[in-house]
Amino acid sequence: MFTIQKDGFCLLQDSNYRINKTDLMPCQKLMDDVFAKLPHHYVFLNYVYIIQHSALYTFHRDVTSSQHIYKTQHPVYTMIFYQNEGELISVCPHSNTDYPFVFSQIVNINSKGCCTAVLFDSELLHAGRMNGCKEKRIVQYKLCHIDDIWKLRHLHDVFTETSEVCNENWYKHVLRKMSYYFQLPIHLFAYPLMIRREDTNTFYGTIQAMLPLQYYNKGNLGSP
Repeated sequence: MFTIQKDGFCLLQDSNYRINKTDLMPCQKLMDDVFAKLPHHYVFLNYVYIIQHSALYTFHRDVTSSQHIYKTQHPVYTMIFYQNEGELISVCPHSNTDYPFVFSQIVNINSKGCCTAVLFDSELLHAGRMNGCKEKRIVQYKLCHIDDIWKLRHLHDVFTETSEVCNENWYKHVLRKMSYYFQLPIHLFAYPLMIRREDTNTFYGTIQAMLPLQYYNKGNLGSP
């Protein structure tokens, strides 16, 4: 059984889990189960990211909620709620404590039914599964300690959605493997460019335009 304390992530499954239609936040039961896995004084940020069809298939850490980058006092967590079954996510257990290195093998998470949530430390190396272009709809949330809310103000009142036509090919499979084996140089050189999208007229913006950053953390690379 995977635990937040030992592995940096855990699974929550219940057929009664739902997303509220009005504000798209998790139902009370799911929130209660999440809070039971975390220390006291954690809260959900007003952040909702809906992902349809897109796999986010390259290995990455969630840079916009990184404890190391934003110098938070406590770990920041990501929760992903899956409304589909099948291949869900790949994770590297306890890679959050090995940051920025990885010494663990990949663990693939599957589900035989809907209504599965994965809660993990944002520093955990992870990637979406490539599922043969089957239907996929997930909703991502962020949780932080109340003492760190102001340090993550860039995530407040964020609502975004992405939907893509699925296209799995050999090139994407190669990129997925490379993102795992070369995660350290990617972390050192590419992650600083992923925090926010700069103007193309600037030095950093020019570099961003030259690199395929969308393959490495599409959900986190945003606009200024």
